[in-house]
Amino acid sequence: MTTTIQRNAPRPIETKPAERPVAQTPTQPPARNEAVRSGTGTDGFQPTAGTAGTQTANRLGATPAGAEEVRTTSATPVAPAALSPTELRSAQQAIANSSDGRDATAVSEWLRNNPDPAKQAAFMDMMFQYGPVAGGILDSVQRLPEADRTRLSQALDNAYRSGAVSPQELSAAVATSGRGALPGATHEGLAGIIAGTGNPDLIETYAKAEMDIVRASGGDDQQRSAAVATALGGMPPDRLQSFLSANREGMADVIKNINASGPDASSSPALGRLLDAAGRINPPTAESVQVFTDSIDKLGENRESRAAAARFFTQHGDAVLSSLQDSSGSLGLDGQKKMSEFFARTLFSPPQDFAGSDAFRQNVMQRLETMNTGLAQHANENPPSQDAKRSARLMGSLVGSLEGGFQVSLDELGKRNEAVKGMVDLLFSAKSLLPNLPIPGAGKLKDLTVDQLQRWVTSSLQERAQQPSQAIPFHRTFGEQIANPDLRTDYDAARGDAFLNRQRGLSR
Repeated sequence: MTTTIQRNAPRPIETKPAERPVAQTPTQPPARNEAVRSGTGTDGFQPTAGTAGTQTANRLGATPAGAEEVRTTSATPVAPAALSPTELRSAQQAIANSSDGRDATAVSEWLRNNPDPAKQAAFMDMMFQYGPVAGGILDSVQRLPEADRTRLSQALDNAYRSGAVSPQELSAAVATSGRGALPGATHEGLAGIIAGTGNPDLIETYAKAEMDIVRASGGDDQQRSAAVATALGGMPPDRLQSFLSANREGMADVIKNINASGPDASSSPALGRLLDAAGRINPPTAESVQVFTDSIDKLGENRESRAAAARFFTQHGDAVLSSLQDSSGSLGLDGQKKMSEFFARTLFSPPQDFAGSDAFRQNVMQRLETMNTGLAQHANENPPSQDAKRSARLMGSLVGSLEGGFQVSLDELGKRNEAVKGMVDLLFSAKSLLPNLPIPGAGKLKDLTVDQLQRWVTSSLQERAQQPSQAIPFHRTFGEQIANPDLRTDYDAARGDAFLNRQRGLSR
């Protein structure tokens, strides 16, 4: 359905006598570097600058430590200037053409041909008087190159900061059902332009407008939820933290709906962008970690979601595991299920070739080895300290979740070949990190080829394993190195519980 635009002239834009002539391009002060950088809180398994681990983090897709930047607005906003009659007519025509053709090209070309920020602010002021038409145009950017999308974001950012576009006008541009939004229509194009502004106030206004519509419709709207996640991906860490804390129920709806069904479930980048944005909150908070844990059963077969989840765990694994522990130190029932599914999705089922997958596997194995090394310091304690027992239980839970994820891929997802490949890749990726790691019944890891590891995995696994004793003996790789018998008992008990509880509420 073609949207009809009322082509009456917009309200006049007042100019002050003290302002420079319209024809003169405003001079802006030099932009200040106000990029948001990560804090000092880091995960215990994160590489320090200048180490080989930094290269691993880079391969995972993360920005090098200390260099994370989120685009923020820095230049002084430029107020709108009155358009000449010719400019006014061409602006109205560009808006009409983009709306009628469902393609923002005409609007983008007008902005490119009129680079004066004051004129661009006047253009945005006029376009947003048309309400949902403005939102529809900014959502129709699929054919635009990245440079044109950036231009739209910059023009919108300046218009919003200068007051040419008000929060009320921005909210009114978000189409609701019956106002230009069809059921199932996505707003991810518009959300991408919003995210590109890097303007936290603008992003928050837009996200709340979409979330209010979702809540009004009963909390179920996959497309709007994906749009909210996309927009929040451009929010600076400090403001995202505040937003997550102040909008718990709304965010629960957003994550609940993402990747739920349909073609977008495997192709939308929305959840990945939200996870990466949450990962930039450093040190991690309860709210940012909850974004990760609530997202696990939404990863599905989405490659970008899996890659972002792997990055988050690599950066903030300590905080993730701590949030899922019970009073004994083991992962609780919910944590056992979540981590089993996380590993099933990221290690043992397709697609397994997401960006940084090998570096993620190395991080998992290094994490286990570091835990094992810590337990070795308590080899002769009798009885071992409570902290040591908690560490042994956590390690057992993590190993049980890995074995559980492997078994889930076999039994619940029906991905036998991929599960075998994932376990072989997991072990083989650690050859340079843990060359002397013992593989039960096969020898040391450094001496085994890929084919030998595959034979060990296939000969060890049992289909439909119901008991921990039937699982692939991955647990023995680390468990047999625990010298303290009390800690080994704690490790074995926690590992068995995690394996048994792997299937609780598995999402498909």
